[in-house]
Amino acid sequence: MKPFQHNSKPSIAVAGAGVMGLSVAHALRQYNVTVFDGGRESSASAMAGGMLAPWSEVEHLPENFMDAAQHGIALWEKILGGLNEKVEFHRSGSLIVAHEDDEYILERLAAKLPQQKIIGAEKIAVIEPSLGNRFAHGIFIAEEAHTNPQQALIALAASVSKFVSENADMEALREKFDYVIDCRGFAAAKEDKDLRGVKGEIVIVRNEGFSLSRPVRLAHPRYPLYIVPRPDNVFMIGATLLESADRAVTVKSALELLSAAFSLHPSFAEAEILDIRAGIRPAYSDNLPRINTDDNVISCNGLFRHGFLLAPVMAECVADLVAGKQNNFISLFRSENDDHHHQRSAQKHRLRA
Repeated sequence: MKPFQHNSKPSIAVAGAGVMGLSVAHALRQYNVTVFDGGRESSASAMAGGMLAPWSEVEHLPENFMDAAQHGIALWEKILGGLNEKVEFHRSGSLIVAHEDDEYILERLAAKLPQQKIIGAEKIAVIEPSLGNRFAHGIFIAEEAHTNPQQALIALAASVSKFVSENADMEALREKFDYVIDCRGFAAAKEDKDLRGVKGEIVIVRNEGFSLSRPVRLAHPRYPLYIVPRPDNVFMIGATLLESADRAVTVKSALELLSAAFSLHPSFAEAEILDIRAGIRPAYSDNLPRINTDDNVISCNGLFRHGFLLAPVMAECVADLVAGKQNNFISLFRSENDDHHHQRSAQKHRLRA
């Protein structure tokens, strides 16, 4: 590795241009940063719902991550407000509903969310008039937000000063750059044997007879569903979670997603299908993200269901690591031994300089 002087800016390569890689590139924009990626359009980030919903994900996100998750929402509002291109960002909350036979799931969620109350049909009809009185009960979480992932990725990419449209050669980058930030997602599984792929399938439809102001989740024991509104009456319907690393969408999954959407509102029977696709979410055994260091390589991976929510928080942690600063949230993502390893590595590089 080519060492850098105390008064110079380190050269940094970011491998991967999903939401993690682009968030890191933005957080490190004061340095000499080059992003390498050969296919961000097909990344899991490009197929994300863009929901910033830690409380809705309470069954998948430990309580000690909640402060970081709330910080992630605030960071997105700040980041998107500073970009040149306009990106949708809505702090309009989330609504969770359930059919009568599945209302026990709402009760289970409400027990884990003491600050939230179960609301009735009248309140649901006020929050989302298109749902009318189809659901007797639900949970409205006003503090949550959502953004448009495709718009966010395009705007973040436009803010990157150097972008190389080719896959990263990690060994070459290690030698050429002072720091390499590995944000390749499941593409890093060849080197990181702890990673596994979890397939998420989505359907994108246009439904002229329906509207939503916020993401709506349908609690269900077999196929929980979320529907995220997009402009022009377009809706993203997702998402399955299958322990698989192939990108094929199965007929079974497509039928379940479409049937669940129809059960949410019958107008989806006449909706136009615009796209059906699958993405591979990178996950570790605990389904929580990690920041690992190996000499001059900092790896950010395993974001699973929490990519958009936690990527800017992890990016801020990486920026503080590079700058030698403390960060209140970094202990969530890495072990004490890894901290010591990074400190020794950083000291070694400075001594070599």
